[in-house]
Amino acid sequence: MTNLRIGPVLSVEPGTSTWQNFDAELIAFDKDGTLIDVEFMWGRLAVAWVERLTAGRPDPRLGDELFSALGYDRGSQRILPQSPLAIATAGQLHTILAATLFRFGTPWTEAETRVREVSRQAYEQIPLAELVRPASDLPALLGRLASAGLRLAIVTTDHRIETEKQLQMLGITDLVDGLVCGDDGIPTKPAPDMLLAVCRQLGIEPARTVVVGDTEADLLMARNAGAGLAVAVLNGAGAQTSLSEHADAVLQSIDGIHIGAS
Repeated sequence: MTNLRIGPVLSVEPGTSTWQNFDAELIAFDKDGTLIDVEFMWGRLAVAWVERLTAGRPDPRLGDELFSALGYDRGSQRILPQSPLAIATAGQLHTILAATLFRFGTPWTEAETRVREVSRQAYEQIPLAELVRPASDLPALLGRLASAGLRLAIVTTDHRIETEKQLQMLGITDLVDGLVCGDDGIPTKPAPDMLLAVCRQLGIEPARTVVVGDTEADLLMARNAGAGLAVAVLNGAGAQTSLSEHADAVLQSIDGIHIGAS
């Protein structure tokens, strides 16, 4: 086991902080909003989707309804906490968009086809490499953690093929021991199944696992699976007050994870 020093841990009371230590064997990271900038990726994709889906449509309410259904505030350019855009799988987001088009008069089969087409067009306009912006120096941070003897995993609701491409772009593929994705056929967060699956893959008990994420769904998954420590980060889609209700520690970012003695 490796002694992690977590901190400074933020309190909901302004200006207060502390440090926390935990003997761990595994750290399971969420991806979007934890390892990479969620607004930079999914916010831009949301705008691209809605702009294409509303092009040539006469009803001005459609755009507002699509953004609302996704959970994106166009005015502040922010993904709303606990929204589909912050938590749902890519397939679920496509279904939400198609359902909204259906409510505005588009036949269901046509709506599904249109959303798939728009998603493809968006990735052509904004290549994946231009959407992925790391939240830290990931090769350095994850390299230090791995060198200290920790196993590292990623548990994400994003699709596997896109996730594997992103890990390569970020230069961390060889540092990741376990990966569970939203299209693996496993019940997704906040159910415990994704975390339990990666723990089984690596032969590590949940009680010796740290979960790091930016949403309540990440933290509830940790709780439901019996993880030893649930750590929230504030550089994603979650709000500090709501995350603090479910987290053992709240950090500004993953840079608050250190190796060291108490």
